[in-house]
Order: sequence, then C-alpha cells, then structure tokens
Amino acid sequence: MGQITIIGLPIMSKPSQWPLTATAIRSITPQFMLQELSTNAVTKGCYPMAIGYYPHARGHSINRRLHDDNLLIYCTDGTGHVETEFFEGEVKQGDVLLIPAGHAHHYHADTVSPWTVYWFHFDGKSSRELIDNLLYQTNQPVTSVGLQPQLIADFKRLFNTRHTGYRSAAYIHAASIVRQILCYLAMEIRDAQAAQQHNFSLEAIQQFMLEHLGGELSLDTLATHFNLSKYHFSNKYKQLTGYPPIKHFIHMKMEHACYLLDSNQSSIKTISSQLGYDDPLYFSRLFRKTTGFTPTAYRQQKRA
Repeated sequence: MGQITIIGLPIMSKPSQWPLTATAIRSITPQFMLQELSTNAVTKGCYPMAIGYYPHARGHSINRRLHDDNLLIYCTDGTGHVETEFFEGEVKQGDVLLIPAGHAHHYHADTVSPWTVYWFHFDGKSSRELIDNLLYQTNQPVTSVGLQPQLIADFKRLFNTRHTGYRSAAYIHAASIVRQILCYLAMEIRDAQAAQQHNFSLEAIQQFMLEHLGGELSLDTLATHFNLSKYHFSNKYKQLTGYPPIKHFIHMKMEHACYLLDSNQSSIKTISSQLGYDDPLYFSRLFRKTTGFTPTAYRQQKRA
C-alpha cells in the first residue's frame, strides 16, 4: 500500500481518491499546520496544502466543480487529459499543468499510457502574484518545460515532511521549496517560450553579450547580429527578462566587475578598462547606480 498522511480536516480542494500503489505518495497538511503556515511571517505568502507523486497512475481521475486552492501538476511520463472552462487538451511528458483557485476542471490519466505526476496544492497571500509570474508568457494551463532533474529533486525534498511528526520547521522548509519551484518554473517557461521564437534564442543572445563584456554593444549591433528589427528585438528581450537589452548588458558588466573586484587587487582604472570603459569615473558612476556602492566601497565591504 502506498504512503498517505491524513490527520485533521484540511481546508483544501478534495484530492483524488485514486488508490495508492506501493511507490505512490499522497500527504495532506493537517488543519493545525495550515493555520500555523497561514499566519507565520515566513510562510503565509505561499505554503503547501497537499503534496504527492503518482507513478503510472492508471485510472487516476478527478472532477472538481469547486476548486478552493491552487494546483500544480508536473508530468514526467505518459499522458493525461485536462479540461477547464477555457481549455481542453493533453498533458504530456515534461508538461506543467497549473490550475488556479476558482477554476472548475476535470483531468484523468490516459488509458493506454497513464501519466506519472508530481503535484502539490498550495495557497497563501502571494499565490496570485506567483501564478501571474509563472503565467507571464502564456495564459494556457499547460506549458512544456521538458524533463528537469532539478525540479524532480525539489519535489522529492518536499516529501521529507512526511517523516517529521508534523514539525513546524519541516513545513516552513517545505513552503520555501514550493515557492522555489514556482519561481524556477517561471524562469524555465520564459526560456522555453524564448526558444520557440524564430531567430530569438535568449541563451545565444546572452552568451553573445558575455563574450563582449570587454567592449561596447549597441541595440543596433545586437538586433543586426540576430537578424531582427531594433523594435522587435528590444521588445521581446524586455518581455522575456524584464529589462531592456542594453540595461541588462550593463548589469552583466557590473556583475563581472564585482567578480574582478573580489578576485584580484587590480586598480579601479584597470578594471574599468577591462570592461571597455576608458573613463574610470564614468565606470564608477555606473557601478554605484547598479550596485549601490562605489567600486572602492564595494571592495572594502566585509563579507563572510
């Protein structure tokens, strides 16, 4: 029989009644712990209400007309089918299914190739903002991020809460992992969306920027190199990263400046020159504007 933890009456959408197999996991956060997590200053923004793992979940099916919390499912094998008010389609290997609170839905495992899924229900005062961040590039509930070993490892770390006797510290840690997963997925989804854009590989663009930290790059140069108009290039880059391309390039330069200041005792003038700035004062102003420190003050900071 699979492992299950149900004590108390959690305030959450009813989980599926799928009978657990020997390797499956379903763990529901008890009511007293939910009350603690929802008021704790560290966790009240986002916390898990239930977590689970269903391998090759033949016969797994759920139909919710009322959905009081948020649900994230990560499919690592097989196929599932989902239907909401605004979407109907498949969930395949490497797909993430996100259903915010308040959205009625039905999903089930494929009869021929049933899905293997990691999942958690979550809630919290910051849940809406985290969901909006995750859905920044798409309003569809299903998005492909591919097989992610780090993501699978994070889910497995969540399952450690099942053997702690409901220790507060373990659930506080679990809440931080849930937030980390949501933020990580938001980044991966943005990168995946960028990779799908014709002639727009964010990874290639940023590698090009890194190779030119010692010189200058203009928007014209970047757009021309990647065969795009300045408007389209700048617009898409900001959409995917949150920054205009040249501002982000300057941030990369200042980030590398921090490394140079930490790793050697070269003069500010030398470091300025290494980053393509002939005027050390101009470099210092940019550095302070970005980091909040002058280069000299940064170097004098006592850090562990």
